Amino acid sequence: MIQRIIKRGWVSLNESILNIETEPHDAPTSPKKIRWWQGEHSSLAKHHDNLVYGTPDYWNLRKVVRRLKLAETDVFFDLGCGMGRVLCIVARRRVHKCVGIELFDSLCLVAKRNAKHLRRRKAPIEIICSDAATANLSGGTVYFMFNPFGQDTLTEVLSQIHASLQEEPRTIRIVYYNAQYQTVLASAEWLNCVEEWTTYGGHRVTLWENVPGTVWVSSSIANSSRDRYIRS
Repeated sequence: MIQRIIKRGWVSLNESILNIETEPHDAPTSPKKIRWWQGEHSSLAKHHDNLVYGTPDYWNLRKVVRRLKLAETDVFFDLGCGMGRVLCIVARRRVHKCVGIELFDSLCLVAKRNAKHLRRRKAPIEIICSDAATANLSGGTVYFMFNPFGQDTLTEVLSQIHASLQEEPRTIRIVYYNAQYQTVLASAEWLNCVEEWTTYGGHRVTLWENVPGTVWVSSSIANSSRDRYIRS
């Protein structure tokens, strides 16, 4: 009980300073046929594997952002941005742009309101109401995920990011916070895990970078029965 009161006070203090509201008032509910950790499914979701709404604690989130050492040229994507807490923290730094991808209209509206009212914002924030599996993810240099969806959507998101690298070669980083489907990233040969740690509270966080010079080659070009990666 005391811990809950302290947590609420900590969140309220941070949100008062930022002039935003990202904490849900009521516990999320799901239809009886959906497991408790899954969110209500949208007809817009390609794979119907979105997970229940959640957002990182402010203390841990700020530590992650400091660890990234973001530059003015960075384009920061939050996939499954919810009400925009992560975006608002990042946008108070001098980055080129912050982009949030969110499946549900109701959360998009709150995220847009928070972006508008955020105090001391130094970077533009764009909220795109879309399924991450089909959204345009090109141009990003940092991609953040707080375990927003399951393996199918995560696999497609990685494919989208990798395809964008073929069109626009660049160095990217992926932050996977609460890394429940770690094996999906580990199986991507074009990614390297460069750092891993556990937050206060027990969430596993992994940081990934793309492998320089890794190119996707289709089976027709590679003269193989399977598609593969090669080093250029």
